[in-house]
Amino acid sequence: EGDKEGGEVEFDLDRMSIGTVGDRVYPGDTVAIQTRMTNLGYSEAMKHNKQPPFHLPVVYQDDHIALVNKPSGVVVFGHKNGGFGRQTVKSCLPYVLQSPRLGTMSILWNALPVHRLDRATSGLLVVAKTKPAMVDLSSQFKHRKVKKTYTAIVNGDIQERPESSISSREAKQLGVCIENTGSHDFRWQFVDEELDGQSAVTIWRTVDKSSLEHAWNNTIAMVELKPKTGRYHQLRRHMAWVYGCSIVGDKSYDGSGQAKLLRNEGLYLCSNRVTLQHPFYNTPSGRKEWESNSAKLLGEFGNGDGKFSFTQEDDGTVLIHSEIELPSKFKELMNKEQVDR
Repeated sequence: EGDKEGGEVEFDLDRMSIGTVGDRVYPGDTVAIQTRMTNLGYSEAMKHNKQPPFHLPVVYQDDHIALVNKPSGVVVFGHKNGGFGRQTVKSCLPYVLQSPRLGTMSILWNALPVHRLDRATSGLLVVAKTKPAMVDLSSQFKHRKVKKTYTAIVNGDIQERPESSISSREAKQLGVCIENTGSHDFRWQFVDEELDGQSAVTIWRTVDKSSLEHAWNNTIAMVELKPKTGRYHQLRRHMAWVYGCSIVGDKSYDGSGQAKLLRNEGLYLCSNRVTLQHPFYNTPSGRKEWESNSAKLLGEFGNGDGKFSFTQEDDGTVLIHSEIELPSKFKELMNKEQVDR
């Protein structure tokens, strides 16, 4: 019933119900949509459990997106029929993220990861907080606009092949993110080997080598990998099948044998850098906010869980870059007698 003086409306809770697709609407019915009116945070999950299921570092977040550091051994999404309970990134997000500020358009009820990382892989995961951000980021992944860098340790003295060597300039022209290395021009390996009948392209280079007992040729190598495509287990299969040097700890492709002795610490594969177009600052409304805040945002920032920076391209596109430290187990495994290169 309406209050003619105050303009407020009171509802009879006993006569209210949650509508479904098959419900009919009659003259005099009031139809309403539920919306978040206050900045209470992602609190629904916390009604049942006060603590997050595991530690999930947040490298960057704003009202539209977040970048989190997924630990190894945790799945991003659970199965439809359960099986992982609260031990998923999706379940943990409400505990570690701030909800968007009041006035942010089309907020997702719960923040959602935009892509996946294998359970055994650690590293940066992109999360959307709004529906427009989810649509934009999903499109960026689909059209390969997101630039990802992985670091892995492979089992064996992996050899770079002269016939597949390309320069940093050539690698950048292929669409992968090549960091500014000053006057030093790294050479990269170009791999174009089909997987499951589809083109699969990986750019990689050797970073370091070390000796290790039980490794193939008593050697392990740290490699930097930049996938151009995103096929199933692409990096793992390219290293194991094309070069015969599986990633340390890879139970699926290490060929068993002595490689089993290197499985104790899990998979040595980490998504440690990512570059993408900001899904809000490149929209007409977001551009105004960017222009008013760009002086504060341009530059490099860190929060202890990683670092991030914003840059603006010549055409005005706003990019966000993020980087995390490799898990400590990488340094521990490589901290052996160095192999002469």
